[in-house]
Amino acid sequence: MYQWTELKEEFEADGSLRDVYIENTNSVKWNEFLDFIKLSKYQLEFKHGGKLLNVPDTFSSIKELQETNSTILSIKLNGNLCLNCHFFIETEIELDLAPCDVRGESDFKVLLEFLESLSSSLACKVALTPENTPMQVILSFGDEFV
Repeated sequence: MYQWTELKEEFEADGSLRDVYIENTNSVKWNEFLDFIKLSKYQLEFKHGGKLLNVPDTFSSIKELQETNSTILSIKLNGNLCLNCHFFIETEIELDLAPCDVRGESDFKVLLEFLESLSSSLACKVALTPENTPMQVILSFGDEFV
């Protein structure tokens, strides 16, 4: 089990984000992710070109929207923690968060609960890493990347 006292330095503000990665995905896994998120207890905000919309049902619907403007899905885990998804590529689900949003052990536990639940629901490895470094894993849940 991960301990806040051992990992709190990973959440010190350093000008970069932390990324959550799920690799080796496809449109089916993306759709499972969207289903998971929409059924979760977390507050969601999906924007297309700055306009607030309902979260689409499919990854292909989001990619169609991106042909005309950018999209972003914000997942608010609590009052401090917010993860953002930009739907960059089909083969990888990537969420980002500002490390300074993890302000203490209670936020850390909320993040761990989310990551573990995501891994379990999608039956895959979910890893938290420094920004743009998917192989430098800070912590992870689930099976190893294939």
